Amino acid sequence: MSDFPLVSVLMPVYNGEKYLNEAIESVLNQTYTNFEFIIINDGSTDTSEEIILSYDDSRIVYIKNPENYKLIQTLNIGFSLANGRYIARMDADDISHPDRLYKQVQFLDVNEDYGLVGTGVNLLHGANKSQLLYHTDHASLKFALAFYCPFIHPSIMLRKEVIKGMDAVFDSNYVHAEDYELWTRLSFITKMANLPEYLLDYRIHDAQISSLNSLTQIELANTIRANYLKYYFHNKIDNYSFVFNLLSQKQTLENKLLELLRLYQLDEVNNVFGGDNLNRYLIKRWKDLFLESEKLTLKTYFYFVSSSITYRSTWTLKQLISVFVKTFK
Repeated sequence: MSDFPLVSVLMPVYNGEKYLNEAIESVLNQTYTNFEFIIINDGSTDTSEEIILSYDDSRIVYIKNPENYKLIQTLNIGFSLANGRYIARMDADDISHPDRLYKQVQFLDVNEDYGLVGTGVNLLHGANKSQLLYHTDHASLKFALAFYCPFIHPSIMLRKEVIKGMDAVFDSNYVHAEDYELWTRLSFITKMANLPEYLLDYRIHDAQISSLNSLTQIELANTIRANYLKYYFHNKIDNYSFVFNLLSQKQTLENKLLELLRLYQLDEVNNVFGGDNLNRYLIKRWKDLFLESEKLTLKTYFYFVSSSITYRSTWTLKQLISVFVKTFK
């Protein structure tokens, strides 16, 4: 074994007593053993510290914040302390499957041009269970980042080299969306993937759900998407009413269609996302906007009949009649 561990597993803990034993043991019982396990107690007031200290394992590096620094600062502390060539994230209420670290290390060892790899997850929401796996290849993930975050944060492992020189890995300006912002930045400098396997049990809580739907997080995500698209389109996009926010009630249908058309035309010229991926998505969204709207204006109908996007999508006779009726009823 080398002087320094090959992998640093980073897990912040704040009042995590309910599931903490399962989380810790799922890491300690990995088939891959060359790691340090950095556990940072972020000012917990429950029995979290007692639980952590009950484990006698030399791989555990225990850090205690003097107060509750919150997630972003705690993670940045952890990244600064990590000795590993690779850094794996873990949350105090999740469960890593025994071969998770092994498979992610194997992938990064073989694919030296990749700096980030996530996995599929089993979603645990009370008695309900399901599975989630986003895109697995870099091209699709690069495209998906323009619209949403295609990685489950506690499933990722990244190459420490890709964050070298960053003053702060996670940006405190993006609370509740800090991971999404980091993945977009990393996409500029490295390739990324998701393993097509479900290697983490990920618990969903009501608090997480409310956070995911908070206005603050939506606005931050929009800023991230705007910066991301501006980077790739060389500042040819100059406002925030993009196609990625198609569900926003603040935009009129006409504005949504115009932004959708503009992004479609920009990618035809710049070929940022390889053309086909983006075109398929935009064509589908173009069609859905007309079909989902309750009433259409004459101006909107003009967009429908005059756009090449309309003619590149497939319409049934019933759907065409529906669009006509919603315009002239």
